[in-house]
Amino acid sequence: MRGVIKAFRVLGAIIAGVVALGAGQALAAGLTTAGQSLGSGQQAVSACTPDTLLVSYATAYSPSAGGYAVTDVTVSDTAPTPDLAACAGQTYRVTLLGAGGSSLGELTGVVPSGQTSFSPATGFASPPAVSAVTGVSLVLGG
Repeated sequence: MRGVIKAFRVLGAIIAGVVALGAGQALAAGLTTAGQSLGSGQQAVSACTPDTLLVSYATAYSPSAGGYAVTDVTVSDTAPTPDLAACAGQTYRVTLLGAGGSSLGELTGVVPSGQTSFSPATGFASPPAVSAVTGVSLVLGG
């Protein structure tokens, strides 16, 4: 009898592990990442392009940040045939987000014409620590 109970406990533990693994895979399947990432992001469909835009980060060591900090960002159109023509001339705002969705820093600029990627003319005045970044928000035309 003890052997049967022990077998059911082992079987129950195995089933629980498989269910937990499946749930973890399902949660991970809902997230997409590309290239280097510092945290999660938010994606909204832009009126000027249906293409997926990728925000990448430039980092450098910063004693004031206590380690590495984000110094600049680049926004790239990742479509096989990038098309930002309809976005050219529109303003953009890239905001690095911290805990609770708080703003750690913001860069703005105008989308250049004839380009598939763009960066602000200047970087962050006070570069935020890489470890504090939990997400990014990109607004085009706002």
